[in-house]
Amino acid sequence: MAQAFTPRQLTDLLRAEARELGADHVGFASAVLPSPSLPGGPQAYEAWVQAGHHATMEYMARDSSTRRDITHWFPAAKSVVLLAFSYAGAPQKADAPHGAAKIARYALSEDYHDALRGKLRSLQERLREAAPEVLGRIFVDTSPVLERLYARTAGIGWVGKNTMLLSRRLGSFFLLCGMALDHELVYDEPTTDHCGSCTRCLTACPTEAFPKPRTLDASRCIAYLTIEHRGSIPQPLRPGVGDWIFGCDICQEVCPWNRFTEPGRVFPAILPRHVAPEDAAETSPEEFRSRFGNTPVERARWRGWVRNALLVMGNSGDPRYVPVLERFIEHSDPVIAEQAAWSLRQVRQASGVL
Repeated sequence: MAQAFTPRQLTDLLRAEARELGADHVGFASAVLPSPSLPGGPQAYEAWVQAGHHATMEYMARDSSTRRDITHWFPAAKSVVLLAFSYAGAPQKADAPHGAAKIARYALSEDYHDALRGKLRSLQERLREAAPEVLGRIFVDTSPVLERLYARTAGIGWVGKNTMLLSRRLGSFFLLCGMALDHELVYDEPTTDHCGSCTRCLTACPTEAFPKPRTLDASRCIAYLTIEHRGSIPQPLRPGVGDWIFGCDICQEVCPWNRFTEPGRVFPAILPRHVAPEDAAETSPEEFRSRFGNTPVERARWRGWVRNALLVMGNSGDPRYVPVLERFIEHSDPVIAEQAAWSLRQVRQASGVL
């Protein structure tokens, strides 16, 4: 006969098993939110969508009623366990190769969705073996769950002014996933805010994507523009993209809480942090799928990857890119051709090359 677990025993079991699977932080929260008006809560999320700050990411506007409480998604839920996995990686060298394009840190490892689902399924299986009477449903960031809100109430971190979840121990370079359970647990205390008067993340954003603290206008965010946006990047925002070919870490890199982060145990880098934009632009669709098909970079798709590489060339002002850009202005894809023409004008203007 299976052992009947008390809330404390079940909590301790889940914590130990999650640590064994490589989680850098584990927290527990009630499935019922204390108030829908919490910062970063359901009301704030709905106001963010209504303001159009989700840009073209229509999937973020779906399931709004489900997102209000995890019990709308898993009616039997009484508790939520949150797992945080660091992807900070080894400290980066200060000097990047001349003219190189940058990839955001989270995208240097394998696609985290499959990796985190695998961790959660292992946790679910271990829980099923020890306590078969406990039912759970796993979630990563593709589920209609406000996971950062639950992570805050579970003591993992607080929502910073750049809208990222911040941890005093992990900084912000970490990924979240979790499981809703139909049993009570022993809950952690919510984390208090430790941003103070600091506004480094807000002032560092080159595209001014934060209309106010803790509000992100995705339509101006470099990460959105280089990953989710499918058409031509708006011209006024192009210079701000700088040398980012996929994603952006600026608002995290300037955060004081990221000064002392340590490499995670689960997500080793399999891609270089910097790539040559001319090589990236010459990548064929087949090469793109082969190289990036199991990484987050695939999300940008081949067209976005080439478009971004051409934009980085334009922002560099380096005349060595003129021959490459001249070839691409005749490209059959109108988005790629237009970006090449714009970048060529920028380079010629900056360098005086006609």
